[in-house]
Amino acid sequence: MSGSNAAVTRLNKLELLIVDDEPAVLSSIKRAIRPSGYVVHTAQNGKEAMKVLANNNIAVVLTDHRMPGMTGAELLKYINQFYPQTITLMLSGESNFDMAVGLLNNGLANKYLTKPWNAGQLINEIDQAFEYFKGRRNHGWQRRIAELTRQVDDAGEPQTAPNVVSIDANAALIAVKLVNMDDVSYSHGEDTMAALVSEVGQLIEDAVDGNGHVRCDEFGLFSFQMRETNEEELESWCAMLRRKLQRTYSIDKRAVYCQVGVGFRVLGKSPVDYNTLIKNLELTILREMHSSHVSNLDDGTIERYQRQQFIRADVQNGLDNNQFKLAFQPKVTLKNGLVEGAEVLLRWQHHHLGWVPPAEFVRLAELDGQIEAIGEWVLRQSVRSASELMRFSPDIKRISMNVSAKQLQNHRIVQILKDEIERYSVDPACLELEITETAIATNCDYVNGLLWQLKLLGVKIAIDDFGAGFTSMSYLAKLPVDVLKLDKSLVDNIDYEVNKRELVKSLIETCQRLNIETIAEGVETEQVLRILQTIGCDQVQGFYFSKAVPRNELEKVVITQPFVSMM
Repeated sequence: MSGSNAAVTRLNKLELLIVDDEPAVLSSIKRAIRPSGYVVHTAQNGKEAMKVLANNNIAVVLTDHRMPGMTGAELLKYINQFYPQTITLMLSGESNFDMAVGLLNNGLANKYLTKPWNAGQLINEIDQAFEYFKGRRNHGWQRRIAELTRQVDDAGEPQTAPNVVSIDANAALIAVKLVNMDDVSYSHGEDTMAALVSEVGQLIEDAVDGNGHVRCDEFGLFSFQMRETNEEELESWCAMLRRKLQRTYSIDKRAVYCQVGVGFRVLGKSPVDYNTLIKNLELTILREMHSSHVSNLDDGTIERYQRQQFIRADVQNGLDNNQFKLAFQPKVTLKNGLVEGAEVLLRWQHHHLGWVPPAEFVRLAELDGQIEAIGEWVLRQSVRSASELMRFSPDIKRISMNVSAKQLQNHRIVQILKDEIERYSVDPACLELEITETAIATNCDYVNGLLWQLKLLGVKIAIDDFGAGFTSMSYLAKLPVDVLKLDKSLVDNIDYEVNKRELVKSLIETCQRLNIETIAEGVETEQVLRILQTIGCDQVQGFYFSKAVPRNELEKVVITQPFVSMM
């Protein structure tokens, strides 16, 4: 069987993914579904589900909501972003009407079902989901796919292994993605969408003009191979193709706008996994779809995607096997030069990748929902460390920790802190939660209520990175704020930028009137330090004193108090 025919055969398989953290539930649903003849995959959490989705052609996903690590709703968001054609069903023991409406209105779930379930009804819903998937896929699509694949076979393409493309050094793989297919389908119907795909496909074939064989899948991704003279000319040709395809079409007297992304990859002589290339090209196009340029999938991009998937898949393993570590950046009180506090920062020494930068794994964890598990681990470990450090030295008055926007969407953070404070007998006033303004601006009324609950526990609330984005002093009047952390971008160069210095001075004076402490981040020079002392800043942290260090190094710093430079 040729590679193109194998692809069509795979499209006809009806594959179901069931996600639930209870093995008994998975077994029960599998037993009920087995007579229907579907290919069934199972996963006990979001991480496992992501792997199954990456390696199989899943048509329908049935997922629980409340699961460790990644909730069902977060998994549905991931599927909606990377596998938008997949039909999704939520099966939950929570009779949460608002959540159900939200999932359905946002297009994240096609159906919301509740536990306990009726076996007959559940099978009927799954059958309907598969019928919907087949209807979406086949209505005008199978004919088009068959036409294109027949053209490929009739052209006498060399027969190679189904998933491997082996061609000479001057070959390139080009992908064209119809980005707004769902919008066209919802607005104009499946027939119009199929006609649009057919017309775009013909324009691509005309542009290729016999120099490449065009494939198409049911998700609006065209792919073909061409010979290229050099990368610059290839990029120019792809840009021309994008301009030609991205426009308003007239289909059945309807004006239909088609948004198009184009990407390419110079292949070289080595055999390349075709499916991996196509998937990475599609992801590259989608991530850069608002750019006016075409996407070049170079080796660095592929390695970056592979690294990202590796990191995502290993977060829970890192937590379970103590690969994550806490580092502490000292906070120096300007009136006496003493280290009276520290900010807890997270570090990950991966067993294979080595030290993974926090900015890298935190961003990925926020995308797939694993930031909640990481944040909970940090909270628990930070409270424990605070208890131990304050017993080590009376100079340590407060330990601060970062709280993500995701953690602020769940009241669970209040109970976690309450439990840990009681476990370690810590004075709550010694704990400071650093929250970014972005997190506060998201669902402000809800976050406001949550912050007051945290305040009632006795912990301190700090606004982090103030001045880094679209900041507003109105937050300081509405929220229970104890500390304002001035971002590095705000304090850099205040020794000779007069306007910036006056702004920072005004902020500090306002905070003093509101009884809010101020901390300047990223202090790196003595000149900036002296200005901050002069205008009344309470504390500073930054490389001028110390980078983030392991706890034993922080203890050494505390023993050598005060800093000589502050005397």
